[in-house]
Amino acid sequence: MEWYAAFSLLMTTFFVLVLLGVPVVFAFFGTNVIFLGYFMGAAGFELLIDSVYGSLSVFVLLPITMFILQGEILFRTGLVTKMIDALDSWLGSVPGRLSLLAVGAGTILASLSGASIGTTAMLTRTLAPAMQQRGYSKNMSVGPLLGSGGLAVMMPHSALGVILAVIAGVSVGKLLIAIIIPGLLLALCYVIYIVGVCAIDPKEAPKYTAEKIPLRERLDLTFKYVIPLTVLIVAMIAVIFFGIATPTEAASLGTFASFALAAIYGRLTWAATRDAMFSTLKISVMVLAILAASQAFTQLLAYTGSAQKLVQIAGSLPIPPIWVIVLMHFVTLLLGGPIGGIPLIMMTIPIFLPVVKALGYDPIWFCAAMLLNVELAQITPPFGILLYVVRGIMPNTTMGEVTRAAVPIIVIQLIVMALLIFVPALSLWLPSYMTR
Repeated sequence: MEWYAAFSLLMTTFFVLVLLGVPVVFAFFGTNVIFLGYFMGAAGFELLIDSVYGSLSVFVLLPITMFILQGEILFRTGLVTKMIDALDSWLGSVPGRLSLLAVGAGTILASLSGASIGTTAMLTRTLAPAMQQRGYSKNMSVGPLLGSGGLAVMMPHSALGVILAVIAGVSVGKLLIAIIIPGLLLALCYVIYIVGVCAIDPKEAPKYTAEKIPLRERLDLTFKYVIPLTVLIVAMIAVIFFGIATPTEAASLGTFASFALAAIYGRLTWAATRDAMFSTLKISVMVLAILAASQAFTQLLAYTGSAQKLVQIAGSLPIPPIWVIVLMHFVTLLLGGPIGGIPLIMMTIPIFLPVVKALGYDPIWFCAAMLLNVELAQITPPFGILLYVVRGIMPNTTMGEVTRAAVPIIVIQLIVMALLIFVPALSLWLPSYMTR
């Protein structure tokens, strides 16, 4: 069978299974079983078993579970809510106060949880009612919540970043460090957008008289709830950056510190711990199962010759190499909504990364832009998952209003993505200073 026929059959089978409502992990495993059996017979099933075991028995996957558990325990014990309240106490009557709070809280939460859906849901539940009560427009309420929640993909410690690094075969630590500047740049662009809109049209986020909180109380809240979590974030990033600990070790220490903080504040109850553990277990099993399926899928692409042929075709296109990269990101954006982040990464990275290397580009640079693209896909209509998360928590908001509010955030992310693609130093500068 010609490579293009095999490639088309692989992709068509997977898409048909997904469209029939089959869960992604079973769609991947189903595709693998069908075509490994067809192409290789009994040996294909042995290869599938070896692939599952080999893909999961690696130490580097442990940060995924640790990052998820860390975020869950901080959410379930209410420490995150206390941190948001402390940040809010400093904003006073600043125009667009709650929208700015969403960006600030989202940036910190992104560095603690690494899960965009959880962060978006948490911010929306916490801030949306107050925004609606204060008369904020849909653009100034829904938009910042969508953008800030999605920051979890672009800040350490991104669980999706770990998954991408493992699948791409690049350094987990370097990729996590590489997304710091793009993530902060994205948050800064959100702030500029909010301040600019409020300056042009104050009705978008009406001013209101905030409760005056004494300076001593604000400082007390900050020292109790903001500084400890900030120190935790900085410490985890620092030990990775300076080579003191691997991402796995840093994630384990960070999770232990999260439990310790919850215990110190008297919030580490059995109910919170149980809920955090069960939620972590469900998410981790789903993620690891999909990762297991991806290994066999990659081997299928190699066996059929699809990966090699696609590299040759991309290298022979009569266009500058950078536009080949842009085309890859365009395909990623088109597929990202209906497929989802992890399946998208598993389908595209085995195809794209050999092309990236053949064209002479740094895989870390490509993977950093890929993460931003996945985040963008999560808020792009009509399939962006974060649109439905916000819509589900804000029942008085229509899907049309959520979609319109997402447009400025999409434009901002496209601008940052263009900068990231055409200015590689934004993602490669920090990793170049890493000890290891």
